[in-house]
Order: sequence, then C-alpha cells, then structure tokens
Amino acid sequence: MRSLRGSVIALVGMALAPVAGAADWSLIPAPQALHTAAGGFVMDAHVRLVGDVGAAQWARELAIPPGARVARSDRAIELTLVPKQPGRSDEAYRLSITPRRINIEASGEAGLYYGVQTLRQMIADQCAQDCTLPAVTIDDWPRFRWRGLLIDVARHFFDVAALERIIDSMAQYKLNVLHLHLTDDTGWRIEIPVYPKLVAVGARGDIDAPGAGPPRYYRIEDIRELVTYAGQRQITIVPEIEFPGHGGAAARSYPEFYDGGSTINPARPESLDFVRGIFTEVARQFPSRYVHFGGDEVDGARWNALPEVTALKQHLGLNTTQQIETHFDAQVAGIIRSLGRIPMAWDETASAEADPLVTVQWWRKARPEVRDDAVHRGQDVVLSPVDQLYFDYPQGLGEPGAPWEGNDNGPTSERKVLQWQPIPAGYSDQDIRHVLGVEAAVWTEFIRSEKYLQFMLYPRLQAFAELAWSAQAGRDPTGFERRLKPHLDHLIARGVRVRRGPEDAVEFQTH
Repeated sequence: MRSLRGSVIALVGMALAPVAGAADWSLIPAPQALHTAAGGFVMDAHVRLVGDVGAAQWARELAIPPGARVARSDRAIELTLVPKQPGRSDEAYRLSITPRRINIEASGEAGLYYGVQTLRQMIADQCAQDCTLPAVTIDDWPRFRWRGLLIDVARHFFDVAALERIIDSMAQYKLNVLHLHLTDDTGWRIEIPVYPKLVAVGARGDIDAPGAGPPRYYRIEDIRELVTYAGQRQITIVPEIEFPGHGGAAARSYPEFYDGGSTINPARPESLDFVRGIFTEVARQFPSRYVHFGGDEVDGARWNALPEVTALKQHLGLNTTQQIETHFDAQVAGIIRSLGRIPMAWDETASAEADPLVTVQWWRKARPEVRDDAVHRGQDVVLSPVDQLYFDYPQGLGEPGAPWEGNDNGPTSERKVLQWQPIPAGYSDQDIRHVLGVEAAVWTEFIRSEKYLQFMLYPRLQAFAELAWSAQAGRDPTGFERRLKPHLDHLIARGVRVRRGPEDAVEFQTH
C-alpha cells in the first residue's frame, strides 16, 4: 500500500485550509452510518498512535509514530478493544474524530483493522489539500461475512509478489477472502511433497503452452509467506484443489489414478488415497476453515468404459455415472471434514445433493433453483453468478474478455456489479443467514500478464467491495463514480492499469 508519510508530514508547519465537509470524502466502501460534528482534528508531527492491538503495524501504515504514553491533553489516535455487543460482528467498528482524539473502537482485531483502513482513506483524501480531518462519528459493519475474490493461478500463473499486490488492494477495500484456484487441466501450482511429480510434471506450462517450460508453482515457503501476509491484513486464503474433474495436470503427473483423461478414477481405492494425501498436505499449509474441492463440470463419460466403475455401481446399487460422482464427492467432503475443515464446492455438487454439509459456491446463473434448494436445505452458500461477478468477462461492448455464457446479460461493467441485488426476493431471515456472502472471480484463460489482470480488476474491484460491504450499494451510482475517481487516480500514479473508459481497452484487444 502507498505510504502516507509524505502527504502527512509535508504539510506540517504549513497554514491549514478550512475543514472540508464529510460529503467531500471519497470513502470506498461507503460506511453504514456517518454523523458530522463541529471542528476537526489537525494531523501533524505531534500526533501519536496508541492501541490495544496491532499499534506498531498500523502506525507504520498510517505513517504516524507510535506513542507508549499519551496524556489526555495530547492529540492522539487510539485503538481500543471493547466488549462484544450481542449481534454485532467482530468486523464492526466505530471511528470517532474530535479536535483532541481520533478513536477507533471494535470488539475484534478485524474491526480495528477496518477502522484503520477507513482512516487511511480519509487521510489520503483530505491531506491532498490540507491535514485537518472533519469531526465525525462513523459506525460501520459489513453487509456480508464472506467478501471474496477468486484468482485462477492454474491457467496462467501469477507469482507471490503479484498476489501480494492484490492482497493490498483487497485489504484497502475490506475484502476478507482470497480464493486461489490452484489446480486445473493446464497447471498444478502447489507443492505436495508426497507426490512430487504434481509440480515436476504438472506445474509446467499454462493454457497457451501445456507442459512447456520450467515448473511454476508455489513452494511450501511461498504459501507460508502468502498466508502470513494475508492474515496480517485480515484476509483468509481459501485453497481450491479440483476433484474429480479439471484434473489434466494431475493426470499427466499420476495417470494411474485417472480415467485415461482428466477425471479421476472414482472406483480405485488408491485414487481416494491420492486425494486424502493431497488434502492432508493442503490442510497443513492453509489454516483456512474452508477447503474447496471444485466438483464442477465433471465429464464422466470415460467412467462407463472402466470395469471397476461398473463393479462399484453394482456393489453400491447405483445406476448412473451421476450417482457415482455424487458418491465420490461425498467421500472427498468426508476427507476434508476429517481434517477439521469445512468442505466447499461449486454448485454442481448441490445439484447432485452430494453432501448437505458442503458449503456451496453458486455460479450457474441459469440455475437459481440450485441456489435456492441448497439454502432451503440449510446449506451455506456463497454467491458468484457468472453474469454478475466474473471479472474475466468484458467490461464494455466490443472489449476483450471471455466469450462464454456470462455475456448474455450484457457487459459486466462496474455499474452493473454495483447495482446487482444479491439476496433474492422472498428469502426469509433464516434463508438469509445461510448466504455467507459474495465472491468475484477472475479466470485466466485469456489473462496472460499482470497488467491485463489489473485492467480487468479495476474499477470492478472497488464496485464489488462496495456491494459486499455496504447495504447502500447501488443506490447512488453517480455518487459512487465521484468517490471512485481519486482511487483510480492513485492507482494510475502507482503505474497500475485501470479501465477509465473503452479507450483503455485498445491495449488489450489482442491479448
């Protein structure tokens, strides 16, 4: 994240401009409740930061010296943990600015962190002109518990540094889940020591050049660095390892566990041992409560030619390959639960009713009944409809992007993202409790460079963050665009590619 030291310290000793009104702020996501008061807090070299948790880290982020002792007569920024209130999230916070104090209160470290992110935006916004922050009280809390972003690193690989830059942006806008799609037909991107060929063979190449070049993957120490980096920013990394389909990279590495194609052989006990060994290692590397096993777009056509699958059908009294898929998915979910984690999968597993304890990620916008049936059964659901939240799709007519079914509802512009209503009409309070939240997805079939990835992310990421956090999202798209402009200006000043209009797409037309 950009240091604010220059913008704060450079103004010390200068005559301060009049206090700006709160309406002039460019906060994203917009806070839930904001009340102004008279006066303001002057930021200068005498301000110190003190707090219950994380003061040293946040002092660095705010470019304000920490102070072990601050008298009540001194001006300070205080971080305070308070008792949890019934029904209030640990991610909620109160930010109060008076002429003598800036106080951020929360019942958890996440809430304090989000309060700091709001303050950082206020400082960056106001200190471009002066360093007096208007007196205000902000009460803020998230609309959804799950505010996620999926990055597909299997089809085209992005290194640790690129992911950390994405994590920085996510943290700034209060997103809290980074979902890594680590394996697919084109590449296996995570080290599993007990199965070394997964990276020695499966990590070579990408969708443009399968099996070519040196292996590209995350070593165990890379995962440790990413998990730590994200955790310091209140972000959980959820790993996705694809089974039973989308397994081409693993099949090239260990064909004995597969069906002659890219789908695992569900009838071999050794195949299940293979799955168990992989998820055991994944659980060691990722502390996330959730482990995603894919389960989507399974082509079981080859299973019909496998005598061991025919024998398994007879043994279990099953008639179809769909039933075999359901049986296999339930076994994988059981392995993940045995490791103390919550299994998660795409909504095809819900269609098959594979396991009522699997958290469902709903993406097939043409199948709303799958989402609704899962919710009514009591399954938790994360919403990722392809026509609303897939950021590999075009942002405007004629612009580059994925050509598939998500386009039949028009380009996925930031305004379209912002104005989507995630909760279906008619959902009861009980139903709504099973909607964990929302997750945007960036699939990388056509995204070969970090610059193009940035172009596809910004400004849709900011619109998505507003949707995920603020209950007021979408009510004032013109006001959002006004608040958005300085954020894009900051990104551009840092050399980040953003889409400001259709003319910016020309660079990537043949990407």
